[in-house]
Amino acid sequence: MRRLLPLLVLVFLSACGAMTAPPSLTAAERARIAAAQLELSLGVGRHAASWPREDLVTALAQWHLFRRVDRLEAFAEAPDLVATVQVFGNPDTTLPVVTFLTLGIIPTVGKGYDGVRVTLAAPATGRTLEIRIDQKDLVIIGWGGAVLLGSEEWVRASAYNRRMFDRIASELAARAETIETLPLR
Repeated sequence: MRRLLPLLVLVFLSACGAMTAPPSLTAAERARIAAAQLELSLGVGRHAASWPREDLVTALAQWHLFRRVDRLEAFAEAPDLVATVQVFGNPDTTLPVVTFLTLGIIPTVGKGYDGVRVTLAAPATGRTLEIRIDQKDLVIIGWGGAVLLGSEEWVRASAYNRRMFDRIASELAARAETIETLPLR
């Protein structure tokens, strides 16, 4: 049991944190996505980590922005567009040693810079379009972060990823006319 205690404390502390996130989509952005139904199929290529690709496929499928969105290898015939997704970040957070030792009472605060880049390519024409979402964020680990979760601006990491990919969907919808021309000769 003594060996499990540090692990339990670490898991507990990781649940007591928050980070600033991209804003939720506005009603106008949601309407723009709903109106931008593209009659194109989109295959999402592999990524070194599985979650960026899966999160992108899930977000775009949820919005029904494309006729079909799936992993690239799920297509029997080549899709109209192929997407690659890259995530990047530069956390400026130190190890939360003091937060760990004080069981979250003294928080660790750090800054970060994160983003997602999605590149659409049309295999038939070779044309591409890049969408990039950047976010400067603040991360608080400890009870102070848990308290902030009641605010719209502060979220857990899972909600952060969802909001980033919703922002990608919004940008794709804003560029729907350009996207429709990518596979045209």
